[in-house]
Amino acid sequence: MKKNRQLIVVLLTILIIVLVFLIFLYFFKQRNINSKDYPKIKEKNIIEEILEENHEERINKSFLNWLEKEYGNQKLSLLKEKLKSDNRENIWHDIYHSSLNVLLDNYNNIYSNASNIQQVNTSTNQAQLSFIGDVSLADNWYIIPKYQERGKNIYGILSEETVDILKNSTLTIANNEFTISNRGEKMPGKYYTFRASPNNLSIYQEMGVDLVTLANNHVYDFGEKAFQDTLEALKDFQIPYVGAGKNIDEAIQPYYFIVNGYKIAFLNATRAEKLILTPEATNDTGGVFRCYDPSLLIQQIKKVRQNSDIVITLLHWGKEDSSSLEDVQVETAKQYIEAGSDLIVGTHAHTLQGIDFYQGKAIIYNLGDFIFNHETKDTAIFQFIINNEKQFQYKIIPCQQKEKYTSIKEGNEKVRILDKLRTLSPNVFFEETGTFYEKSTD
Repeated sequence: MKKNRQLIVVLLTILIIVLVFLIFLYFFKQRNINSKDYPKIKEKNIIEEILEENHEERINKSFLNWLEKEYGNQKLSLLKEKLKSDNRENIWHDIYHSSLNVLLDNYNNIYSNASNIQQVNTSTNQAQLSFIGDVSLADNWYIIPKYQERGKNIYGILSEETVDILKNSTLTIANNEFTISNRGEKMPGKYYTFRASPNNLSIYQEMGVDLVTLANNHVYDFGEKAFQDTLEALKDFQIPYVGAGKNIDEAIQPYYFIVNGYKIAFLNATRAEKLILTPEATNDTGGVFRCYDPSLLIQQIKKVRQNSDIVITLLHWGKEDSSSLEDVQVETAKQYIEAGSDLIVGTHAHTLQGIDFYQGKAIIYNLGDFIFNHETKDTAIFQFIINNEKQFQYKIIPCQQKEKYTSIKEGNEKVRILDKLRTLSPNVFFEETGTFYEKSTD
């Protein structure tokens, strides 16, 4: 009897041990399963929370999954927390060092096939964009003969300091005021016609020019064949352009630079001619992007604004050799800013015009001749500076074109040019350094 009880106790003990082991094994397996699934569940929750916090239509689950895969779950968690308390558009750049527009472009693999987008790497936390006015590299005008005669390459027409500023800028933008070809006939009815050999484009490379504007009154001076040659020559020299094309779609197309994680769009249009001779691009024919009627440019600015961080509108306009503004410049500049432009820069007047602000955005009405002819002309390099927080600074570097040579002015001459701009720009405060900003209205 006693032995039977002992046997029963032993069997019960064994059974209890087996049950405990099975229970332990069950929970251990469940823990492992949950552990493996945990990242997936957590990821799902993060993505759902981000979608709840951000109502941007372009942000979807697929994009956020790609973002997590490319940059990791930790940054996605940080994004979720930031979105709860921070409504700034710039939080994407804060976390990923790229704007939402750039991230979406990468997700959609835009950059691999696009011919109008270029990525620029900088080693600083700010981008410095330099703009210069009218440039002529025409063989039948003043600058190129002097360039050849002096035999100093670019330093025969630009001072060393000027070249250093242009080449060391993140981007340098110039107005290309001539056609580029070895063929064609002068356009009937035009008094001034400018044509350059394609080889002259090497001068742009000496200057460090990154983008040229073609929507002007001289790009078609020697007819259609020379105009087509112009487009091809710029492509051959890998110099991007805006404002003209083989059809209207190409002429109105922006050019984009990705700089320090921001997508900067450039648009260019002209309303320079009183007697309109330069052809407007159409669905079937080449020409320039006109804005005598501003509606198409306004439409294009609005469209480009949707996928760009900064929109810069470059305009060929104004009365030649006059510092006085036309009413249409003032009126349409406001319309372009209302449409989404962050900056407006003008050329064509061959002289400096004033600077103004509207809705906190700068309008540089005209930069004048930079290297263009034989006259003594005040001009300037305008610098647009963008930091990593997408805050803007503005600076004018006074220059002068004299004896077919352009140089930066210092001392009394710098003061004189800045004083001229102060007179022309009553709403703007200029520091002695050339840095300027909108006067307070308080």
